[in-house]
Amino acid sequence: MKQITFIRHAKSNHIMGLRDHDRPLNDRGLDDAPIMAEKLKSEGFHPDVFFSSTALRAQTTAELIRNGIDPQIPLEEHSLLYHAFINDYTAFIHQVEDSYEHIVIVGHNPTITLMVNLLARDNVTESLPTCSVVSLTFEDCSSWNAISPHTGMITRNAFPGQ
Repeated sequence: MKQITFIRHAKSNHIMGLRDHDRPLNDRGLDDAPIMAEKLKSEGFHPDVFFSSTALRAQTTAELIRNGIDPQIPLEEHSLLYHAFINDYTAFIHQVEDSYEHIVIVGHNPTITLMVNLLARDNVTESLPTCSVVSLTFEDCSSWNAISPHTGMITRNAFPGQ
């Protein structure tokens, strides 16, 4: 069985003159990510690895959530997850080491929402809110390369303020 948890980065600031890649989380984002970490930790959430976009807002979200759960969980940053399309995410997932059973991908809309809707048996939403956490379980799957559209069962769909 394989499990993917997609996390949309927490709310960020749009600062005039600052590159999109370097945008930080705003106060709401800095509050929401630890709240989601606490919720996940209370549910016994413990993935094998976090993969994050290299954008500051995604990295910070990943760090805050990972650190709130267990700072020993590996966190890897991948430039492919920034400004990526669903074919990029699909290729990324298909190349994950099969020794991992549960991975987390922290990224950006619209791709995060598109991936959830692509992999889930049913469409979830038109747009995931910031700091959303959606987990999909692929019960009869032993290899990441075998993950295919519309085969994932949604086992978590949470967002701040819920």
